Amino acid sequence: MTDWCSINGRLMPSEIESAALLDDRGLAYGHGLFETILLRNGHLPLLNRHLQRICGDAATLGISIPREIPAQYIEQFCSILSENGISDGVIKLIATAGQGGRGYKSPSTSEPNFICRYSPLPDDLNSQCQQGIQVRCCQHRLPANAALAGVKHLNRLDQIIARNEWNSSDYAEGLMFSADDKLIEAVSANVFLRDVRGQWLTPDLKNAGITGVMRSLLLEELFPQMGIPVSIRDIDRRQLLNCETLFVCNSIRGIIPVTKIFSACGELQKTLPGDRQMRMLMTELVSNYPHYQ
Repeated sequence: MTDWCSINGRLMPSEIESAALLDDRGLAYGHGLFETILLRNGHLPLLNRHLQRICGDAATLGISIPREIPAQYIEQFCSILSENGISDGVIKLIATAGQGGRGYKSPSTSEPNFICRYSPLPDDLNSQCQQGIQVRCCQHRLPANAALAGVKHLNRLDQIIARNEWNSSDYAEGLMFSADDKLIEAVSANVFLRDVRGQWLTPDLKNAGITGVMRSLLLEELFPQMGIPVSIRDIDRRQLLNCETLFVCNSIRGIIPVTKIFSACGELQKTLPGDRQMRMLMTELVSNYPHYQ
């Protein structure tokens, strides 16, 4: 068996559970959230941050998730993987609002459903960290939605549209912008840059984007530990194309250097050399969290 999946702690759903999923608000409306969690050598290095985020964001969507429930299901799922000799990979935790029937109005009482799914680690994980990646600027714009900004909810249609803009393997990521051309994030990652004055910046996500677990770790732990100032602010395209250093980050890949930026039409817009402070941040990440080695 290679396609590992559990629903509410059970390795495979029964026919009754499968039918109930058809009435699930996550499937019907995208009413739910998800976390993508690194599994390395049998450990989940950022599990506490993932649990904190999904429980906090759930409240925004009107879903009550006690921390101990997803923690229990993930522990059970990891035990099953371990018993089958699996110690490395990616665990996707999906929490939906549960059954709700027709209509947008949430039921007065509901029980969230939790799905855990395993995937192998990406083949290019180490090479991207060591060699960096090329990115392109996406044409599709992220809409402003302050009520949902930062939340990793199930509605990821904007990312799907943006990712389908290119088929070339030359680009490992796409940079996404707001309607007024402010840099927000990458399709599957957050963004940090060092500007021409040597100041580290990351985009303000008050109106769009996902508050990533790795982004939070960098802002709250690594930058302060190294005594490197970093600011959260709006970043326009001019600042992006004048930057001296750019990296993307997420909870699976850690910190990934960007070596070249291309336009949506494939025109090379910026070549970025290696950066000492960025490499210091990468070293600090591994020092604090060795599973990102």
